[in-house]
Amino acid sequence: MEDLQVDSDEDNGSDSGIDDRPQKGYGGGQTIYHQPRGDDDTVNSTRSLYDSDVVYIMIHGRRYCKEYYMPNDEEEQTRTQILHGVYLYLFDQRLTLAPIDNPQRILDIGTGSGEWAMAMGDEYPEAEIIGTDIAKIQPNAVPLNVFFEIDDAEEEGGWTWPEDEFDLIHFRTMAGAFKDWNYIYSETYRHLKPGGWIEVLDFDDHKELLSYFSEDSGVQEWFFDIIKALRIMGRPRGTWHLDPETLKNAGFVDVMSETKTIPMGIWPEDHEAQSVGKHFLVAQLCGIEALCLRPLTEILGWDPADVRRMCDIVTDRVREVALDPEKAKGMGFNVKVLIGRKPGGPDLDDPDPEIMSKTNGNA
Repeated sequence: MEDLQVDSDEDNGSDSGIDDRPQKGYGGGQTIYHQPRGDDDTVNSTRSLYDSDVVYIMIHGRRYCKEYYMPNDEEEQTRTQILHGVYLYLFDQRLTLAPIDNPQRILDIGTGSGEWAMAMGDEYPEAEIIGTDIAKIQPNAVPLNVFFEIDDAEEEGGWTWPEDEFDLIHFRTMAGAFKDWNYIYSETYRHLKPGGWIEVLDFDDHKELLSYFSEDSGVQEWFFDIIKALRIMGRPRGTWHLDPETLKNAGFVDVMSETKTIPMGIWPEDHEAQSVGKHFLVAQLCGIEALCLRPLTEILGWDPADVRRMCDIVTDRVREVALDPEKAKGMGFNVKVLIGRKPGGPDLDDPDPEIMSKTNGNA
């Protein structure tokens, strides 16, 4: 591929972009990439862990890591920071729906630029929060109880943490990231404490969303080509991992789920919901190229110029509908949250089925 080059990034994170989190004035200077240290470790070897080369791949102007289909450059980091604020609105400022009590260790798989992990560090100052990712894109200034590690959750040999270690293991918008969710759920189960919780947040299959666009608009064809490419890549962007039965089959109990809708566009009459709809629209329009560039060029063999022309068409069609309050009435992305508990530990006095609805309702 003529527009592909391999790079190793020496940045310690990005300080640019939008961040809706309240700023706490975190002090800098903390080494946030930490690993267990043996007798032979030195300051230099620890430093090498912090500065270890993470190999990035430049594809048609966007930066990627390993086989993951989404980019991790500053443009994408800014987009995910906007989305973090949208999720907070959707769940009434709650960072987790899992009923955790006095957690000691929390793990965030696929932490990205670390917004959720840092916010959890604020909310649970006595807990240690660990965020992992294949890319080194997290900031240096973080709460003192938050640590980031470079790690691939699918690495052969299993996760390296002790068993029965975490009170909560969290996944957010990881569809298309893994080859085998059964393996991921098995490792999650093994490393949760008895009584610990798993939480998974992701989008649905977008059938309802696609109904807003005609078959000849190009939007449906574009979307299904992405799904086809990811299936060929062996990392399908499906919803099977959001089925409660999947968690039950992995051994989890007290499995509960909740689906909510993020409004997209200007159709909501409520002022706050309309503001969120505008922000979410911007985030999705900015993500159209990010979603498809690598799958369509690498897997389906599209010319990058053709991909970008299609992105322009999809952007125009989505904007046209989203900015018409009548055409867009009710349009949005359905988000599903799935939680489950590893058996054992303190008894859950009341596994309340209403716990998943103790947030604000759909917009």
